[in-house]
Amino acid sequence: MRCTKILLAALPVAVLVAGCSDDGGGGSAATEPVTVTLTDAGCDPTVVSATGGTVTFAVKNDRDSKAEFEILSKTPEILVEKFLESKAAGNFQVNLKAGSYEIICGAPSDTRAALTITGQGDVAVLKVDKAALDAAVTAYTAYVREQTKALETGTKAFTDAVRAGDTEKAKTLYAQVRIPWERIEPVAELFPDSDGVIDSRADDFEQKEADPEFTGFHAIEYGLWANGTIGGAKVDLVSLANGLDKDIAALIALVNGLEIQPQVMTNGAAALIEEAANTKITGEEERYSKTDLATFAANVEGARKVFDLVEVLLSGVNKKLDDSITKDFTTVDDLLAKYKEGAGYASYDKVTNGDRDKFKTSMASLSEDLAQVTGSFGLEVVE
Repeated sequence: MRCTKILLAALPVAVLVAGCSDDGGGGSAATEPVTVTLTDAGCDPTVVSATGGTVTFAVKNDRDSKAEFEILSKTPEILVEKFLESKAAGNFQVNLKAGSYEIICGAPSDTRAALTITGQGDVAVLKVDKAALDAAVTAYTAYVREQTKALETGTKAFTDAVRAGDTEKAKTLYAQVRIPWERIEPVAELFPDSDGVIDSRADDFEQKEADPEFTGFHAIEYGLWANGTIGGAKVDLVSLANGLDKDIAALIALVNGLEIQPQVMTNGAAALIEEAANTKITGEEERYSKTDLATFAANVEGARKVFDLVEVLLSGVNKKLDDSITKDFTTVDDLLAKYKEGAGYASYDKVTNGDRDKFKTSMASLSEDLAQVTGSFGLEVVE
């Protein structure tokens, strides 16, 4: 077993999590751990509480498949985002301030837990110039809004083709419209209800492809590439296209009204790459269209944008980490370049098993390095 310290996600007062993949993992805390089980229905129990400061969560995944554990503030911000393999468990330490939070166990539509924190967490000391950091956040906010505009335009073109019954055009546009979404996914995921109807996979639903709650990009992807070939499930593409337009518009309004915090930006980059390494390298994201490499590249582009905006600050406080992240990006870029085809990428089934392993290893390294940026800036409390 290999235990590593992993920064999980954005916090008002930042977090360091010590995680292991078995029941003995994690660290110690002054109070009893908050025990949460990921069941097929969602969280068990559905109401939990703890005293502010360093809180330990003892989490177990009782599902038969990999599942996600998330803690969200009311801001909203994703405070913890961690994937656990089936039957795996781990202890995660989080520094939390007094307030009300939500816990997601599995899909956003599953039963959630209400988390109440009393008391006061530790306060971190900023190690970089605040004005420069604020300028980076302003630039990132502009980037996010630029991407939401591209998402809006691309979605309309895509859904118009779906409604017109132009399957080949819709297939061509599918990978393109996914790019802006995947670049800013950590921000979109701050609104899990919207994210759930837009980007959930069939695995998140009891009846999988046949489930009436299966909507969004991947339901349309299924309809375009594999309609009726998996469990005989049929989809109403026109209805799904209309729903996607509505859901994307609602999400864009939420995102554009959000005041992005520095931790959302820095921790989001790490979380984006961690998710890609855990659940996208496997080919499960774009399982019908095999456009995974385009999605993967967009994740890298979104994370790189954050790094580019804060690199000068990082170089000033942690040059070694800055150099390591630069090297990580180069390694991933070189792997992606092998499968470049014109303006896009090869079908994912052309990627060799050896290269899939290399992608996973290099992305894990990049994620772990990006996870240290927040702490280097003094935005987290390190245990």
